[in-house]
Amino acid sequence: MSSQAVAFLSSIFFVLSALAADAFNINKMLSAYPDFTNFNNLLIQTGIAGEINKKHRVTVLVVANSNMAAVNGVSKDAMKEVLGVHVILDYYDEAKLKQLQTKQATILTTLYQESGRAKNQQGFLNMTNTGNTPVVFASAAPGSKLDCTLVKQITAQPPKVSVLQVSNIINIASISNSASYLPDASAPKLRKALAPAPSRAEAPAVSQISPTKPPSANANANANANANAPAPASTSSVVSLPSRDYLASSILMIFSWAWLLLPMV
Repeated sequence: MSSQAVAFLSSIFFVLSALAADAFNINKMLSAYPDFTNFNNLLIQTGIAGEINKKHRVTVLVVANSNMAAVNGVSKDAMKEVLGVHVILDYYDEAKLKQLQTKQATILTTLYQESGRAKNQQGFLNMTNTGNTPVVFASAAPGSKLDCTLVKQITAQPPKVSVLQVSNIINIASISNSASYLPDASAPKLRKALAPAPSRAEAPAVSQISPTKPPSANANANANANANAPAPASTSSVVSLPSRDYLASSILMIFSWAWLLLPMV
């Protein structure tokens, strides 16, 4: 084998070795920490893990299992957007964070911004070293809350990947206000549509099921009032309206008298 061929194969070997050394697996890194199993599983389910592993410089902001309630029931698409905001397309570890200027915001680009789906600065993070408190992370989108703080560094492979724990899921108002992100907020509308208020046509059914007074009590009260008061002339038509049983008895009595009187005529 010629020296040129040996040199060519050697160069390929060194390139492949460098690529292998540069590669990392975020799921394998997080699997060593049971406190982040929920976050790690969501990275796999949404496909975010594969996108992270392709990056050369990245910082992942992870959240402990006990602080993941904010994304319960969130749709897969919205979950992917939220997790994408927790992936910074640059390398930051504790040493680099300490170098941040106090009370000066640093705007960071995230994986969600790279996707092209972000709007109104959804895909940017505001990282600020307040001086008195830990570093604060917040969405750069209007209306987002400054309520996510750095807890500690979990692991790092400088200068490729860093994993930092933050206090909670980063609030992104323009995403969290959507129906897909907050299904509980839209639930009352669905209940109103499925169970409207009873119409007037349904009201008699309720009174038939649970009447408050027997019908006879009102009837007896009206009869007693009519009996004590003098009957006006205009009420003759009302008094002359007998019930069906009384009318049948009267007809039967008339026919009986007629049958008895007929031989005498």
